[in-house]
Amino acid sequence: MNKKITGLCRFFIIFGLAFIILYPVIYMFSCSFRDSIDMNDPSVMWIPKHFTLDVIAETAEVMELPETLLNTFLINIGCSVVQVMACAVTGYGFARFDFFGKKFLFGIVIMMIIVPPQIISLPLYSNFVHLGLINSKLSMYLPALMGNGIRSGFMIFIFRQFFKGLPKEIEDSAYIDGCGRFRAFLSIMLPNAKSALLTVFLFSVVFYWNDYYISSLFFTDNQTVALMVKNLDSRLSVKLFNSSAVKASPREQIVWLEAGCLISVSPMLIMYTFLQRYFIEGIERSGIVG
Repeated sequence: MNKKITGLCRFFIIFGLAFIILYPVIYMFSCSFRDSIDMNDPSVMWIPKHFTLDVIAETAEVMELPETLLNTFLINIGCSVVQVMACAVTGYGFARFDFFGKKFLFGIVIMMIIVPPQIISLPLYSNFVHLGLINSKLSMYLPALMGNGIRSGFMIFIFRQFFKGLPKEIEDSAYIDGCGRFRAFLSIMLPNAKSALLTVFLFSVVFYWNDYYISSLFFTDNQTVALMVKNLDSRLSVKLFNSSAVKASPREQIVWLEAGCLISVSPMLIMYTFLQRYFIEGIERSGIVG
C-alpha cells in the first residue's frame, strides 16, 4: 500500500513538473500556427480555429532567415569547434601536469564559471574597438581560441574531470612507444575522449546559439538568430505592422513573436533529439553529475 501511495505521489510530482516545463513549449507551438484573430477568441485555448502557415512565413521574412541562419552557423559552429579544442588542451593540462601556480590558475577557471560575462565584456569591447574588430566574426572567434569564449570555464572543468578519470597507464604506454606529450594527447587521449568532446561541443553550440548579450555588444546589426528574436518586436513594427495590409493589436502580435521563438529553438530541438544518447553518456562520464 505504501509503495502504491509513493508511486502515485511520484507520478503527480513528475506530471506537475513536466506540465510546468512543457506549457510554454505547447503554447508556443499553438500560437505559431494560428491566425492572429484567434488571439481575441476566448474559445481558442490550444487548437487553432484558423490554422495557417502564413505567420511562420511572415516571421521568417522579417527575420531575413536564410542570411541570418548562415551568419549564425558560421559563428556558432566555427566558435564551437575552436572553443572545444582550446578547452580540451587546457583541461588536459590541468588534469595531467603539475606546474607552478596550477591551483591559482584553476581557481581563475572556477571564477570564469561564477563571474558573469558582463565583468569582462567592457574591456573586451574597448580592445576590439581599437583593433577594428566590431562587426567582425573575429570578435567571437578570438576569445574562443584563447579559451575565453562563452562558458569556457565550465567546459574546461568538464575536460579536466574527464581526463582525470582516465588511467595514466594509457599515456605511459604511449611514452614507452616513443610518443611525445603532444602526440600522445592527439593520438591516444582525444580518441578516448569522444563522448566528452561531443558533450562540450553540444554545450558550446547551445550557448553560442542562444547568446544575444555578447553578440549585441560586438555586432551593431542583427546578424544572429538570437539577436533577431531579441529585436523581433521592433522589426515587426517596422517591416510588417506599418504596412496598411496588416494591422494587429499587441495581443495579436504574440503569434509572430511565438513563431520567432519556434524558429529559434527548432534547430536545437532537432539536434538534441538525434544526439541525446551521446550527450547523456558524456555528462555521466565527465563526472559532473551524481
